[in-house]
Amino acid sequence: SKLWTSPSSMSLRLSGLNEQDVDAEKKVEFKSSNPLELAAWYGVEAFGKVFRQSNNGKRDSSNSGVDLTKPPTSMKETLARIQLDNDRYYFLSGEVDRLIYDEDCVFADPFVSFNGRDRFIDNLSNLGSFITNYDAKMINYDVNADGSEVNTKVMVKLELNLPWKPVLAWPWGVRYDVDPETFQVTSHVESWDIEPWEGVRQIFRKPTVKIRQ
Repeated sequence: SKLWTSPSSMSLRLSGLNEQDVDAEKKVEFKSSNPLELAAWYGVEAFGKVFRQSNNGKRDSSNSGVDLTKPPTSMKETLARIQLDNDRYYFLSGEVDRLIYDEDCVFADPFVSFNGRDRFIDNLSNLGSFITNYDAKMINYDVNADGSEVNTKVMVKLELNLPWKPVLAWPWGVRYDVDPETFQVTSHVESWDIEPWEGVRQIFRKPTVKIRQ
């Protein structure tokens, strides 16, 4: 099945663009030429701009017992910190370990890609504040022999802060590529296992699934 937009691209739209994003926007590479998909992507941005004016709060980092003020110094530490991020469902909570990522890390999905750790994290934080409730279940977590590649898949349900409280639900996958010399993630490739218009319909319709409390 065709893959739809991911947290990196969705959060880019939901967060809205500030003045510092103007130049960075030129570096975004669109992988889809479908005008309906592009329209949907920019439509989500409009939600973000409205929401951003009313909610600029930041979430506090969780107490993981790891020094998040320093980059990792070994492959073992990097893998542990990727696991910690997934344990707190960073893509939904907005709480993410900034320094496990290379400053120029590539964030990509089948729809869009861009470079830049700070941009991804800022947008992800804004997406986290846009979510009012969520449920997530890890269904696959695989690390290759030398630790240079991690593949995950999570079943995600999330409720958006819109008047009709839509619930988005589908499996979400990520591949992390780790540099064995710097011990930082240099590529974060995402996928959503869903047809594009099914994802759009979930945003604009009343929820058909429930999130457990």
